[in-house]
Amino acid sequence: MYSKVIVVLALVAAVSAQSHYGHQQQYQPQSYHHEEEHHGPVHYEYHYDVHDDHTGDVHGQKEARKDDSTQGEYYLIDADGHKRTVTYHVEGKSGFIAEVHREPIKGYQAPQPQYHQQASAHQNYHY
Repeated sequence: MYSKVIVVLALVAAVSAQSHYGHQQQYQPQSYHHEEEHHGPVHYEYHYDVHDDHTGDVHGQKEARKDDSTQGEYYLIDADGHKRTVTYHVEGKSGFIAEVHREPIKGYQAPQPQYHQQASAHQNYHY
């Protein structure tokens, strides 16, 4: 009995879906014409450096752009004590072109995490 009800419900759902979607317009792909946007002249420069002795976070970046020409570099200290420097540039539509350099830092010791515990003579728990 239940299998007949399921078959009937499935047929009703199929007919309903077919009539619903049968009256919609067919999808037709459209071709788009992309016009290149033109903006005024662009010029900027920025840089920053981070050197946090507490966490060992050392990194920085500098970048300069004038119109379609961008040049920059960023650096960081990897966990293994190497300084990684990435120098990059973009000229027009050339894409992002980068060079990566790694060099060990002489005498580098990774900072050890420092844990601070609060000294307490007594701890009271109330239940």
